[in-house]
Amino acid sequence: MANQARNLVPIDEAEAEDGPAMKALPTDRHRLFVRALYQVKPGHGAQVKAARMAGWGSPTSTPKTMSVIASRLAHDPRVQAALYEEDQKRIRATAPRAIKALAALVEDPKHRDHARGIAMVLDRLHPIETTHKVTVEHEASSSMKATAEVMERILALAARAGVPAMIDVTPQKEASR
Repeated sequence: MANQARNLVPIDEAEAEDGPAMKALPTDRHRLFVRALYQVKPGHGAQVKAARMAGWGSPTSTPKTMSVIASRLAHDPRVQAALYEEDQKRIRATAPRAIKALAALVEDPKHRDHARGIAMVLDRLHPIETTHKVTVEHEASSSMKATAEVMERILALAARAGVPAMIDVTPQKEASR
C-alpha cells in the first residue's frame, strides 16, 4: 500500500464565470492548476499535487521534474494574477459566514473574545480620528543673513549716490541697422 500511487480526485469545475486574469491564462491546464491549489491540502508538496491534478507532467515524470513544473507555474505572473483574482472571489464569498460568526460572537457576552469583537466592529463603524498639530519654526541661515546685509549695504550706497535702489528696465527691440 505504501508504494501505490494515490489516485487524485478530479478538479471541480467552477460554476462561476472566470475573471479577466483567469481568462488570460494561456491554457486550460493553467486554469486547472489555479483551481487545484484551492483543493489540495496546504503544505509541503501542495503545488506539485495541484500540478499533477491539472494534468501537468506525465506518469513517468520524476518528483524533481514535477517540482520544477509546479514552481514555474506558481511563479508565473499570469498565474499569480489569476490566484489573486480567485482569492478575492473566495474572500467575498465567505463574507456572509464571517459576518454571521462575528454577530454571534458579539451577541455572546460570555465568549472570551466578546470585547475584542465589539472593539473590531466599533473600529470599523466609527474609526478613531487623530489630529496632529505641527509647529514649524524657521531660523535664517548665515547665508540668508549675509544676503540681507549685502542688500542693506547696496541700498545705503544707492541712497548716498543719489541713484534709485532698483532700476526698472523694460527691454526694447533694437532698431534695424
